[in-house]
Amino acid sequence: MLTGLHHVGYVVPDLDAAIAFYRDTLGLVLDRRGDAGPGFNFEVAVFRLGDGSTGIELIKPITETGPFADFLRANPNGALHHIAYTTAGHLTEAVAPALACGLQLGAATANGPIDTAAGWRILNIDPSNTHGLLTQLGEQ
Repeated sequence: MLTGLHHVGYVVPDLDAAIAFYRDTLGLVLDRRGDAGPGFNFEVAVFRLGDGSTGIELIKPITETGPFADFLRANPNGALHHIAYTTAGHLTEAVAPALACGLQLGAATANGPIDTAAGWRILNIDPSNTHGLLTQLGEQ
């Protein structure tokens, strides 16, 4: 079902400072930065590692409401929010066996996959199924 690690997502209180750390201290090259798109209340910056298949996603809420704003209030210094894996083939087909075994989807994708502004189709796995860490599965 899983073919690779796509990215790790960090919610940060200061996107400029986080970008500076990864760019200036760790020497990574910023792949993209921008608004996550209509209906998504956050700004995102992405660094790609190695061959470009794995990334670091930095997330800064741009409103006081929503899951990322809530997460940042609970973790004011910022923290790891999620890990994302790529799937083999069509996302819903790849996830079907796990769903049949009782895997529960997270609230944001409980009604099915969502398409991100970056062109990635994702499903979130409820953290109660993954020992506390929000896990995304996606196809590109």
